[in-house]
Amino acid sequence: MPRFAGWMLRLAALAALAACASSGPKASTLAPDADPADPLAATRLMQQGQALVAEGRAAEGLEKYRVAQRLQPRNPTIYNLIGVAELRQRHPAKAVEAFNQALALAPEYSDARNNRGAAYVQLGQFAQAETDYVAVLGDSTYASRTSVFFNLGSLYLSRGNMSAAEENLRRAAVPSGPTEAFLLLGQVDETLGRPALAETAYREGMAKAPERVDIALALAKLLDAAGRADEAREVYRRIVSLAPNSPEAQQARARVE
Repeated sequence: MPRFAGWMLRLAALAALAACASSGPKASTLAPDADPADPLAATRLMQQGQALVAEGRAAEGLEKYRVAQRLQPRNPTIYNLIGVAELRQRHPAKAVEAFNQALALAPEYSDARNNRGAAYVQLGQFAQAETDYVAVLGDSTYASRTSVFFNLGSLYLSRGNMSAAEENLRRAAVPSGPTEAFLLLGQVDETLGRPALAETAYREGMAKAPERVDIALALAKLLDAAGRADEAREVYRRIVSLAPNSPEAQQARARVE
Protein backbone atom coordinates (compact mmCIF):
# COMPACT_ATOMS: atom_id res chain seq x y z
CA MET A 1 0.00 0.00 0.00
CA PRO A 2 2.51 4.56 2.83
CA ARG A 3 4.42 6.52 7.27
CA PHE A 4 3.48 7.11 9.80
CA ALA A 5 -8.02 9.65 23.12
CA GLY A 6 -10.85 8.20 21.32
CA TRP A 7 -9.57 4.90 20.02
CA MET A 8 -10.65 2.55 22.81
CA LEU A 9 -13.38 -0.01 22.17
CA ARG A 10 -16.80 1.67 22.36
CA LEU A 11 -19.06 -0.81 24.19
CA ALA A 12 -22.07 1.41 23.81
CA ALA A 13 -21.56 1.64 20.05
CA LEU A 14 -21.22 -2.12 19.77
CA ALA A 15 -24.38 -2.60 21.82
CA ALA A 16 -26.23 -0.29 19.46
CA LEU A 17 -24.83 -2.24 16.52
CA ALA A 18 -26.12 -5.51 17.98
CA ALA A 19 -29.53 -3.96 18.45
CA CYS A 20 -29.56 -2.81 14.82
CA ALA A 21 -28.60 -6.30 13.69
CA SER A 22 -31.77 -7.75 15.19
CA SER A 23 -34.04 -5.64 13.02
CA GLY A 24 -33.78 -5.46 9.24
CA PRO A 25 -32.94 -2.20 7.42
CA LYS A 26 -35.82 -0.02 6.42
CA ALA A 27 -36.07 0.58 2.70
CA SER A 28 -36.87 4.26 3.22
CA THR A 29 -33.42 4.87 4.77
CA LEU A 30 -31.50 3.30 1.90
CA ALA A 31 -30.28 4.56 -1.45
CA PRO A 32 -32.77 4.01 -4.29
CA ASP A 33 -30.55 1.33 -5.88
CA ALA A 34 -30.11 -0.64 -2.62
CA ASP A 35 -32.82 -3.28 -2.46
CA PRO A 36 -32.85 -5.04 0.94
CA ALA A 37 -34.28 -8.12 -0.79
CA ASP A 38 -31.29 -8.36 -3.15
CA PRO A 39 -28.59 -10.57 -1.55
CA LEU A 40 -25.91 -9.00 -3.79
CA ALA A 41 -26.79 -5.38 -3.09
CA ALA A 42 -24.28 -4.98 -0.25
CA THR A 43 -21.53 -6.60 -2.31
CA ARG A 44 -22.12 -4.21 -5.19
CA LEU A 45 -22.08 -1.25 -2.83
CA MET A 46 -18.78 -2.40 -1.35
CA GLN A 47 -17.28 -2.77 -4.82
CA GLN A 48 -18.51 0.69 -5.79
CA GLY A 49 -17.09 2.12 -2.59
CA GLN A 50 -13.71 0.49 -3.13
CA ALA A 51 -13.53 1.93 -6.64
CA LEU A 52 -14.29 5.40 -5.30
CA VAL A 53 -11.71 5.13 -2.53
CA ALA A 54 -9.11 3.95 -5.06
CA GLU A 55 -9.83 7.10 -7.08
CA GLY A 56 -9.19 9.25 -4.03
CA ARG A 57 -12.90 9.88 -3.38
CA ALA A 58 -12.94 8.37 0.09
CA ALA A 59 -15.90 10.40 1.36
CA GLU A 60 -18.09 9.13 -1.49
CA GLY A 61 -16.85 5.61 -0.98
CA LEU A 62 -17.75 5.87 2.69
CA GLU A 63 -21.33 6.76 1.75
CA LYS A 64 -21.58 3.51 -0.22
CA TYR A 65 -20.19 1.54 2.71
CA ARG A 66 -22.69 3.11 5.11
CA VAL A 67 -25.58 1.94 2.96
CA ALA A 68 -24.04 -1.53 2.75
CA GLN A 69 -23.69 -1.47 6.54
CA ARG A 70 -27.40 -0.87 6.96
CA LEU A 71 -28.09 -3.79 4.63
CA GLN A 72 -25.68 -6.14 6.43
CA PRO A 73 -24.94 -4.74 9.89
CA ARG A 74 -23.03 -7.85 10.98
CA ASN A 75 -20.67 -8.09 8.01
CA PRO A 76 -17.12 -7.47 9.33
CA THR A 77 -15.76 -6.74 5.84
CA ILE A 78 -17.90 -3.64 5.63
CA TYR A 79 -16.50 -2.26 8.87
CA ASN A 80 -12.97 -2.96 7.68
CA LEU A 81 -13.67 -1.01 4.49
CA ILE A 82 -15.23 1.83 6.50
CA GLY A 83 -12.06 1.95 8.59
CA VAL A 84 -9.86 2.12 5.50
CA ALA A 85 -11.92 4.99 4.09
CA GLU A 86 -11.71 6.87 7.41
CA LEU A 87 -7.97 6.26 7.44
CA ARG A 88 -7.65 7.72 3.94
CA GLN A 89 -9.41 10.83 5.22
CA ARG A 90 -6.97 11.09 8.15
CA HIS A 91 -9.63 10.20 10.71
CA PRO A 92 -7.67 7.56 12.66
CA ALA A 93 -9.88 7.53 15.75
CA LYS A 94 -12.96 6.80 13.63
CA ALA A 95 -10.94 4.22 11.72
CA VAL A 96 -9.96 2.42 14.94
CA GLU A 97 -13.59 2.34 15.99
CA ALA A 98 -14.57 0.74 12.68
CA PHE A 99 -11.75 -1.82 12.87
CA ASN A 100 -12.79 -2.62 16.44
CA GLN A 101 -16.28 -3.36 15.20
CA ALA A 102 -14.90 -5.63 12.48
CA LEU A 103 -12.79 -7.50 15.04
CA ALA A 104 -15.69 -7.77 17.47
CA LEU A 105 -17.59 -9.62 14.75
CA ALA A 106 -14.57 -11.60 13.50
CA PRO A 107 -11.77 -11.75 16.11
CA GLU A 108 -9.36 -13.55 13.73
CA TYR A 109 -9.79 -10.95 10.96
CA SER A 110 -6.09 -10.24 10.35
CA ASP A 111 -6.66 -7.63 7.63
CA ALA A 112 -8.69 -5.48 10.02
CA ARG A 113 -6.04 -5.92 12.72
CA ASN A 114 -3.25 -4.91 10.33
CA ASN A 115 -5.26 -1.86 9.27
CA ARG A 116 -5.95 -0.97 12.90
CA GLY A 117 -2.21 -0.95 13.45
CA ALA A 118 -1.89 1.68 10.72
CA ALA A 119 -4.59 3.75 12.42
CA TYR A 120 -2.76 3.52 15.74
CA VAL A 121 0.38 4.81 14.00
CA GLN A 122 -1.56 7.87 12.81
CA LEU A 123 -2.68 8.39 16.39
CA GLY A 124 0.89 8.07 17.67
CA GLN A 125 -0.08 4.97 19.65
CA PHE A 126 3.00 3.01 18.60
CA ALA A 127 2.88 0.29 21.25
CA GLN A 128 -0.67 -0.62 20.24
CA ALA A 129 0.33 -0.60 16.57
CA GLU A 130 3.26 -2.91 17.22
CA THR A 131 1.03 -5.28 19.18
CA ASP A 132 -1.41 -5.51 16.27
CA TYR A 133 1.29 -6.04 13.67
CA VAL A 134 3.01 -8.77 15.67
CA ALA A 135 -0.34 -10.48 16.23
CA VAL A 136 -1.03 -10.48 12.49
CA LEU A 137 2.37 -12.05 11.80
CA GLY A 138 1.26 -14.87 14.08
CA ASP A 139 -1.36 -15.74 11.47
CA SER A 140 0.55 -18.02 9.10
CA THR A 141 -2.36 -17.99 6.64
CA TYR A 142 -2.40 -14.22 6.17
CA ALA A 143 -1.64 -13.50 2.51
CA SER A 144 -0.35 -9.94 2.95
CA ARG A 145 2.51 -10.64 5.32
CA THR A 146 4.89 -8.43 3.33
CA SER A 147 2.64 -5.46 4.06
CA VAL A 148 2.88 -6.24 7.78
CA PHE A 149 6.67 -6.44 7.62
CA PHE A 150 6.64 -3.09 5.83
CA ASN A 151 4.36 -1.57 8.45
CA LEU A 152 6.56 -2.85 11.26
CA GLY A 153 9.72 -1.67 9.51
CA SER A 154 8.24 1.79 8.99
CA LEU A 155 7.17 1.90 12.62
CA TYR A 156 10.63 0.98 13.90
CA LEU A 157 12.22 3.47 11.50
CA SER A 158 10.02 6.27 12.85
CA ARG A 159 11.15 5.34 16.37
CA GLY A 160 14.85 5.25 15.40
CA ASN A 161 15.27 1.50 15.87
CA MET A 162 17.38 0.96 12.77
CA SER A 163 18.29 -2.69 13.26
CA ALA A 164 14.65 -3.74 13.73
CA ALA A 165 13.62 -1.49 10.83
CA GLU A 166 16.23 -3.10 8.57
CA GLU A 167 15.18 -6.63 9.52
CA ASN A 168 11.51 -6.05 8.74
CA LEU A 169 11.97 -3.90 5.66
CA ARG A 170 14.27 -6.52 4.14
CA ARG A 171 11.45 -9.05 4.52
CA ALA A 172 9.09 -6.59 2.85
CA ALA A 173 11.45 -5.68 -0.01
CA VAL A 174 10.56 -8.66 -2.19
CA PRO A 175 8.89 -8.78 -5.62
CA SER A 176 5.43 -9.13 -4.08
CA GLY A 177 6.05 -6.43 -1.46
CA PRO A 178 5.35 -2.70 -1.55
CA THR A 179 7.70 -0.60 -3.66
CA GLU A 180 8.14 1.84 -0.80
CA ALA A 181 9.93 -0.90 1.14
CA PHE A 182 12.89 -0.73 -1.24
CA LEU A 183 13.25 3.01 -0.76
CA LEU A 184 13.07 2.83 3.03
CA LEU A 185 15.40 -0.16 3.15
CA GLY A 186 17.96 1.75 1.11
CA GLN A 187 17.70 4.72 3.45
CA VAL A 188 18.16 2.48 6.48
CA ASP A 189 21.15 0.74 4.92
CA GLU A 190 22.72 4.12 4.20
CA THR A 191 22.17 5.18 7.80
CA LEU A 192 23.77 1.94 8.99
CA GLY A 193 26.81 2.57 6.79
CA ARG A 194 26.03 -0.15 4.25
CA PRO A 195 26.19 1.64 0.88
CA ALA A 196 26.45 -1.55 -1.19
CA LEU A 197 23.25 -2.93 0.32
CA ALA A 198 21.57 0.45 -0.10
CA GLU A 199 22.51 0.50 -3.77
CA THR A 200 21.05 -2.98 -4.23
CA ALA A 201 17.79 -1.93 -2.56
CA TYR A 202 17.46 1.18 -4.72
CA ARG A 203 18.22 -0.69 -7.95
CA GLU A 204 15.72 -3.41 -7.10
CA GLY A 205 13.14 -0.74 -6.33
CA MET A 206 13.78 0.92 -9.68
CA ALA A 207 13.44 -2.42 -11.47
CA LYS A 208 10.10 -3.01 -9.74
CA ALA A 209 8.79 0.51 -10.38
CA PRO A 210 10.77 2.28 -13.15
CA GLU A 211 8.52 5.32 -12.84
CA ARG A 212 9.57 5.99 -9.23
CA VAL A 213 11.99 8.86 -9.78
CA ASP A 214 12.32 9.37 -6.02
CA ILE A 215 14.05 6.00 -5.78
CA ALA A 216 16.22 6.88 -8.77
CA LEU A 217 17.20 10.16 -7.11
CA ALA A 218 18.20 8.33 -3.93
CA LEU A 219 20.40 6.04 -6.00
CA ALA A 220 21.97 8.92 -7.92
CA LYS A 221 22.85 10.75 -4.72
CA LEU A 222 24.35 7.57 -3.28
CA LEU A 223 26.51 7.11 -6.38
CA ASP A 224 27.55 10.77 -6.24
CA ALA A 225 28.60 10.42 -2.60
CA ALA A 226 30.66 7.35 -3.52
CA GLY A 227 32.58 9.33 -6.16
CA ARG A 228 30.90 7.52 -9.06
CA ALA A 229 29.99 10.73 -10.86
CA ASP A 230 29.53 9.26 -14.35
CA GLU A 231 27.09 6.64 -13.11
CA ALA A 232 25.25 9.23 -11.05
CA ARG A 233 24.97 11.56 -14.03
CA GLU A 234 23.38 8.80 -16.08
CA VAL A 235 20.71 8.29 -13.42
CA TYR A 236 20.11 12.03 -13.10
CA ARG A 237 19.50 12.25 -16.85
CA ARG A 238 17.09 9.36 -16.63
CA ILE A 239 15.10 11.22 -13.96
CA VAL A 240 14.86 14.34 -16.14
CA SER A 241 13.72 12.21 -19.07
CA LEU A 242 11.11 10.30 -17.08
CA ALA A 243 9.55 13.17 -15.14
CA PRO A 244 10.81 16.52 -16.46
CA ASN A 245 8.42 18.60 -14.35
CA SER A 246 8.95 16.77 -11.06
CA PRO A 247 10.79 18.12 -8.01
CA GLU A 248 13.23 15.25 -8.46
CA ALA A 249 14.01 16.46 -12.00
CA GLN A 250 14.74 19.94 -10.64
CA GLN A 251 17.30 18.46 -8.28
CA ALA A 252 18.73 16.26 -11.02
CA ARG A 253 19.20 19.21 -13.39
CA ALA A 254 21.11 21.07 -10.70
CA ARG A 255 23.51 18.13 -10.48
CA VAL A 256 24.18 17.72 -14.20
CA GLU A 257 24.20 21.33 -15.43
